[in-house]
Amino acid sequence: MEKGKETKDILVVDDSVLIRLMVKDILGGEGYNVVAAATSEEAVRKIKSRKELFDLIIVDINLPDQNGFEFIRNLKSEEKYRHIPVIILSIDATVPSIKRAVEAGAVDYLVKPFKAEELVKRVVKLVGSVKKEDRYPELKDLLKKEVNRARRSNTNLSLILAHCEGKIAGEISKIAGKIRSKLRDIDAVFEINENTLALVLPVTGREGAEVVVKKIQGELRGSWRYAISIYPDNGKDEEELIGFAKESLMKEESNSSQEDDKEKEEK
Repeated sequence: MEKGKETKDILVVDDSVLIRLMVKDILGGEGYNVVAAATSEEAVRKIKSRKELFDLIIVDINLPDQNGFEFIRNLKSEEKYRHIPVIILSIDATVPSIKRAVEAGAVDYLVKPFKAEELVKRVVKLVGSVKKEDRYPELKDLLKKEVNRARRSNTNLSLILAHCEGKIAGEISKIAGKIRSKLRDIDAVFEINENTLALVLPVTGREGAEVVVKKIQGELRGSWRYAISIYPDNGKDEEELIGFAKESLMKEESNSSQEDDKEKEEK
């Protein structure tokens, strides 16, 4: 398939919050738009409510309301969805299980636990890659310099990641500009990608970073999540600071997803 398409939409169906977040984080970082569902029923709703077809579906064998093989057979029985490629996820690597997946209509089979690079490799093979540009390299360069300054002066340094659920293409630059106007001259605001901002706040501890988060919330429309990473408490260098912030975002999303799943079960 041709490379360079602006977006590729992927549906991941798995009752594990951790797996859903891992797939979203890994593929989202590669520029794919990933939608998640916890059950086959939820997956079918999301498939049929879309005007455009998903480019790829990744589904676990063991779903709470239907096994993955049956889900694929039912999906492929409709002409409209027959040609959507499907990857099966499973802890079962036996030949009979793989054979059943192929017979049901899956085109690939990925065994849990899987490595990020293996998942990306399979996805690129099936649907191609997408253009992705982010500014994490620039952020790392700036953080490295600021960490050195903070180390020499024995002061704190704060990193805030603000991530929006959903697409806000074209708006992120405007939002970043508004936030810059509310911060100090020594602070920096990075547009990491179309839905993620990074704020670098020199000489600022956790309390000060939390004040900044409250200050900028009024400028951010939509569903945003925030993560704060402090030098030296949460990381001794730029890699550790970014890693801690990313992990905090994932944990927050995981907790929110678990609460949403619990609410659905109670209804």
